[in-house]
Amino acid sequence: MQRISGLFVPIVLLGLTSLGYALNENDPCTNPHRQAGRCIYFRECQPLLDIYSKTFITPEESRFVDQSRCGQTADRKPLVCCAVSPNNAGSRSSLLKPPNCGKDLTNRIVGGQATLLDEFPWTALIEYRKANGLTGYHCGASLINSRYVVTAAHCIKAIPRGWEVIGVRVGEWDLNSERDCYDDDCADVPVNMGVEKIIVHENYDPNNKAQYNDIALIQFTRDVHTTSFIDPICLPVDNDYRTRNNVGTKGWAAGWGRTETASASNVKLKVELELQDLASCANIYRPSGITLRDTQICAGGVRGQDTCSGDSGGPLTKLIGSRNFLYGIVSFGPNKCGTKGVPGVYTNVAKYVDWIDNNLE
Repeated sequence: MQRISGLFVPIVLLGLTSLGYALNENDPCTNPHRQAGRCIYFRECQPLLDIYSKTFITPEESRFVDQSRCGQTADRKPLVCCAVSPNNAGSRSSLLKPPNCGKDLTNRIVGGQATLLDEFPWTALIEYRKANGLTGYHCGASLINSRYVVTAAHCIKAIPRGWEVIGVRVGEWDLNSERDCYDDDCADVPVNMGVEKIIVHENYDPNNKAQYNDIALIQFTRDVHTTSFIDPICLPVDNDYRTRNNVGTKGWAAGWGRTETASASNVKLKVELELQDLASCANIYRPSGITLRDTQICAGGVRGQDTCSGDSGGPLTKLIGSRNFLYGIVSFGPNKCGTKGVPGVYTNVAKYVDWIDNNLE
């Protein structure tokens, strides 16, 4: 019996290139036990972490960990082939209900300062490869369980020519730092998830100014492990939450201000918005040739306070009791973000809970 000394990372780095491993992050792979998996960071692979955390590690286990190496990232971070858990393989994803989602951390105090790093842990960023080969984050999304995020359909169908969705990042806070820290409190390193499948609402028309059915799902190639910084939002599944009248109450939009053409911040922002009456909001947009439906909701309309702080496709959430619920997906708004008297328009998630549930696999 022996204990692997030191960290796994230096062990992997030694001789990685010479051994000829050539897979990229999230590529399919086969581990030493001939189980199908994905090539991911060691820290994200629970079966290997379970081995590493043992007090004693057998030579066979040590060889298994070593032979699980499958590649490295462009910045020479090691990757391992992580098998899909038999308990998850082939099982259908499901919608979560409290207390398994939407945790409230907004009032948590650490060291006398309001915590920021773990606020809105369901926020995600969609990564695109552009026509020139460069990559970037240009839309937001919300984690709804371990395998899916929900976003706006326009983030899939109304993007520039030559762009493609290549991944989703979860657990992010500051895009400028590899590991985020605030007042001596540090978050885990963000996780990049591969894309297995994208489901856009079948009745979405990117050419319709009203952007009806502006909703889409992105399925990951594997499950993401929840942490203090990666945790799903609740959907209004139960009828009491679906039919709740939120007009006149407050909600939160959070994100990095990422749209198809602009970016506002490298650090996650938040803004509190009042949910507006749909009929009054519809009157504002009608002169522009836009007719709103009950599958949409409106929020904001205060000068300088709008989803400039959020993302296209990002969340509008509401705290009910001790849990947060996703009620809106950022869809569209006035040409000048934060225009007084012109609320932003969001996809009404409560009207699409069944559609979401029916499209989970």
